[in-house]
Amino acid sequence: MSLEHKWYIVHAQAGKEESAKKALENRIEGFNVTEISGIIIPKYKEIVYKDGKRRTVDKKSFPGYLYIKMEYNQESRHFVLETPYISQFLTSNTENRDLPPRALTEKEIQGLVDNDKGTQSNVSSEVQIDFEVGQKALIIDGPFNNFSGIIKAIYPDKKKVCVNVEIFGRSTPVEIDYFKVKRN
Repeated sequence: MSLEHKWYIVHAQAGKEESAKKALENRIEGFNVTEISGIIIPKYKEIVYKDGKRRTVDKKSFPGYLYIKMEYNQESRHFVLETPYISQFLTSNTENRDLPPRALTEKEIQGLVDNDKGTQSNVSSEVQIDFEVGQKALIIDGPFNNFSGIIKAIYPDKKKVCVNVEIFGRSTPVEIDYFKVKRN
């Protein structure tokens, strides 16, 4: 691999990043191109609780963008831009898109790419829930199993919700883990 290979950002059609990556990989293989040595779609893992079940999903860090490691010249530029779903290189000069794009520094790309393998790294791990304050909820696990109530507060830092349940005729706030509650 040449020392000239640097990371550049290209704009892809939103929602078609995987298709753009696959199309570019197929073109590279078909034309035996050596100027392009890596393509990634930066992603991170997110923990989602839906209907009381915990799931881990991949989310795009920058929807609508691909990172391409390549030797930038006019031929490689046109090769990339002729790929379906890819529209342009990301440049700092919005007035003249024909100017060469600025390559990313190693520090900028470090969080997105594992330098040994060229694979994507997990940028962060966050929790997303599908609850709202004021919504009815059913507790599905623990000592308050099958109790229902109204969500009064959500605590993302603790990964808990506060549900007001009726115990002995009184409304009592109970803190419950996200995954032990589902919408009612």
